[in-house]
Amino acid sequence: MSGFAPGDLDPAERRTHQLLASVPPRAVPLGFRDAVMRGVAGERRMAWEWITAAALAVPSLVFLVYQHATNGDELATAFNNVIAAATADSADAFFFVDGATVLALALVGIASLIAAHAAIAMPMRRTAR
Repeated sequence: MSGFAPGDLDPAERRTHQLLASVPPRAVPLGFRDAVMRGVAGERRMAWEWITAAALAVPSLVFLVYQHATNGDELATAFNNVIAAATADSADAFFFVDGATVLALALVGIASLIAAHAAIAMPMRRTAR
């Protein structure tokens, strides 16, 4: 065990650090990483993730486009008021944010996270050359 210990350890943490530092490093068995990655990539759960992401995102995006088409001028005014309030010394700007718009934006964000997970977990296609 090396005598190195971080300087920010509390006295109660020093014994745990010494115990963990005294364990010698050990290499994982040959093929362990490949077996884990096969297990992760072998799961076929991407289909329901893509369906869920589309079910959350598509209606929300349609609603946001409709809101922008019907109330786009109010949205631009509210955005300008927010920018003016952020740059001014006094915060006397008035703006209104519809709760349904906030919910639609949140659902688009959640759908993006689900779709990103499905894209990352998707097995990589290897090309033979």
